[in-house]
Amino acid sequence: MKIVLISGSARPKRQSHKIAMETFNRLRSMETIQPSLLDVRENALPLLESIYRTHPAPTDTMHHWKKELDQADAFLLVSPEHNGSYSGALKNSLDYFFEEYSGKPMGIITVSAGALGGINAAMALQHFCLKVGGYLMPAFLITPKVQTLFDEDGNLMDESYSKRLDKFLLQFIEFSQKFS
Repeated sequence: MKIVLISGSARPKRQSHKIAMETFNRLRSMETIQPSLLDVRENALPLLESIYRTHPAPTDTMHHWKKELDQADAFLLVSPEHNGSYSGALKNSLDYFFEEYSGKPMGIITVSAGALGGINAAMALQHFCLKVGGYLMPAFLITPKVQTLFDEDGNLMDESYSKRLDKFLLQFIEFSQKFS
């Protein structure tokens, strides 16, 4: 199964990308999973003027996103919470596409420095996933106080969060397999 993981922060010291990379590495270690990572910072799309389908001159980056989304069996969205919602960079990138998400399983992981773990971002992303016709896994993973989870080298130190992430990923894979 090919799972496309979308890392949704473009900020220089982004903490949510650490969660995205930890998730990607765990998926990569699973025998039956082919993860792919789309990073809104490293694979940045220009400010949306026209969706991919009607764009007069799609860039190579747009073509790359389109190819990855088309090949995906499922999607995992990782976003920080910005001003009570998901990141603007993620919104801009996701909005280039529509039918690419339709009929595919989608999961949500949110991140914040505060105690609520990005719950508002998760709720906003739920609306997006449903609007584009994705099959949204009812459970999502919130990540509070992300700044306390990793050491200086980017290694996950929090055993409790590690177990929650593993459980979430197993649930997501099981959920996604029901649609293949």
